[in-house]
Amino acid sequence: MDDSAGATRDDATAVIGAGDTHNRPLSRVSRRRVLIWFGAGVAGVTGLGLAATRWVRSPQQALAETAQPAPGVLTAPVEFRVLRDTVVLRGRVGAETSIEVTPVPAQGQAVVTGVRLRAGDEVALGAVVVEVAGRPLLALAGQVPAYRDLRPGMTGKDVAQLQQSLRDLGHDPGGTSGTFGPGTKRALEDFYLASGYEVPTAGDERALIDANRRVTQAERAVEAAQEALDRLRANPPTVEPGQPEPVAEAERQLQYAREDLEAAKADRAEVERTTGPMLPLSEYVFLPQFPARVEQMTARVGAPVEPPLVTLSSGALVVRARLNPGQRDLVAEGMAVEILSELHNISAAGVVASVGDLGQDETGVRSHPMLVTPTEAALDERLAGADVRLTVQAAATEGEVLVVPLSAVYADADGATAVLKLLDDGTQQRVVVVAGVSGDGYVAVSPAEDGALVAGDQVVVGAGISS
Repeated sequence: MDDSAGATRDDATAVIGAGDTHNRPLSRVSRRRVLIWFGAGVAGVTGLGLAATRWVRSPQQALAETAQPAPGVLTAPVEFRVLRDTVVLRGRVGAETSIEVTPVPAQGQAVVTGVRLRAGDEVALGAVVVEVAGRPLLALAGQVPAYRDLRPGMTGKDVAQLQQSLRDLGHDPGGTSGTFGPGTKRALEDFYLASGYEVPTAGDERALIDANRRVTQAERAVEAAQEALDRLRANPPTVEPGQPEPVAEAERQLQYAREDLEAAKADRAEVERTTGPMLPLSEYVFLPQFPARVEQMTARVGAPVEPPLVTLSSGALVVRARLNPGQRDLVAEGMAVEILSELHNISAAGVVASVGDLGQDETGVRSHPMLVTPTEAALDERLAGADVRLTVQAAATEGEVLVVPLSAVYADADGATAVLKLLDDGTQQRVVVVAGVSGDGYVAVSPAEDGALVAGDQVVVGAGISS
């Protein structure tokens, strides 16, 4: 039993020895070599650990090393300069006079039947701008705006304007006295026919026919009375004492007939005076100057008339703008304005001509209408209808003044205005000043004490970071 056990151990040892030829007892030289390599590895790891401490930081270390440096102050120099306070807004260029026209005919439906001109087109004297219900809207010259039908027999400045326009168009009315008489009727009829339209008429044609008939009857009565008188004079009858004298009676009847004829003629003249060619309010517009322009045209053929159907402009080019209520106190009439069209690269000098009362447009925006007119020369015609930038010089100093940045000025608890001047040794000195005009980010200042603040001094404008 012991033998077999020993055999078994020997067999196992033999198997192991056959399968692993390296599994042999280490020699003394091999053990020394292992110890040397092990020592070298420990030393290397230790060296790496020490080196890593140079890059590895604790959270406290990292926070300390990334903290902001100690705060310092930001300063700016005191200097001399001319200050200008400006207001910038947008405006649109158009003629000096802008007139909205919405013709509504007395007869027929208010439907657009023709559009002769488009937005931006030039309008000549006598031009047909648009057609409504088959009738024209005629452009005539005059300072007095159209406000009534112009009918035969009327008088006024507007009639004189019509007469002058007719004369300038080659239809002489026989004078420009301001009375709408026969010559004006003839000239107006010629103008309408030359424009391709039938002339509208005023008055009652039936009344004129009746008036002519009454005149004819009165003329026949005069003739009959005259013949009767002539017969009596040729053959005077014998008159009994106390009886009327036939010749004298015939003379009275002739006189009455003549008076009736004059009355009939006066009635007819009145009817004729107020009857004939007329100019309806819906068919004309007076413009102060020519050529004029179409600023806006909303008319479309076949569409109903909606106001404003057409907007016409006349006169020199000006700029209209809407001033924000918050800017109203900064802008006044007479202030200089720079007009700039970025699209056309055109600039011009202007002046604030007027600032209107606060109003509200259809969108609910409240503003003041402002008018700017050119000062050096007329605006370039290319700017008509253009959107431009307006820079209003709201305030300016007469010359160079002592200024500091707005951020340098502060108010003390006692209400005094002051700045902090940085001294050469790094300390700060409070200097009381009186503030003046501001603009361009600066404010004019006058020190309360002479010499306390001069050009070149540094004033504190805020806290900074010291390097």
